[in-house]
Amino acid sequence: MSAAEHSDTPASRGRVGRPPSVEARQRTLKLAGELLDQHGYQRMTMDDLATGAGVSKKTVYRWWPHKAALVADVIADRSFVRSVPDSGDTREELLELFDAIQAYTRSRDVHLMTMLVDMAVADDGTLQRALSNTISLRRNAARLVLQRGIARGDLPVDLDCDTLLDLWNGLAAYRQSVRPAPLPDTTVAQLVDLALAGHTPRIGEAG
Repeated sequence: MSAAEHSDTPASRGRVGRPPSVEARQRTLKLAGELLDQHGYQRMTMDDLATGAGVSKKTVYRWWPHKAALVADVIADRSFVRSVPDSGDTREELLELFDAIQAYTRSRDVHLMTMLVDMAVADDGTLQRALSNTISLRRNAARLVLQRGIARGDLPVDLDCDTLLDLWNGLAAYRQSVRPAPLPDTTVAQLVDLALAGHTPRIGEAG
């Protein structure tokens, strides 16, 4: 076999121009999240990402045309939503929902989300769409828990689910960032019991 023939074997053709693997893309995406956590959106560069992931800068831009698109994928990749299963016990489910809210406020992801809210103002819409999608996933899962309680007759039929969730999320975030102190279990139980007693925001009530 001649040298020319040998260079055209299937094995050789497989090595030339082989597209980057799925594993390489996922590795790059994971590293992007780590760089975001360490340096923030502004200081993270596509050059550093390509070098750290061991891929070419051209490959990175083939996967993500700009940094905002990359970060949007990081957000989506981290968008694990902790669901609260239907146990038939509304109080137990509300306690678990509040626990999930507090766990999220303690996670690294809430820091990333807060940082990107500011960045999204100057963005072309890519980050804002990613943030909205992630928030919607979490909000829909939480709203479902409240709607089950309404269907059972345990919560008011005119409960303003979104405002109640805003109050609970806001309290958890405040206690995590401004006044770092965990909410006692007794306080969480009192908040849940207030909701079950009907002391909740209502749809249509004057604010």
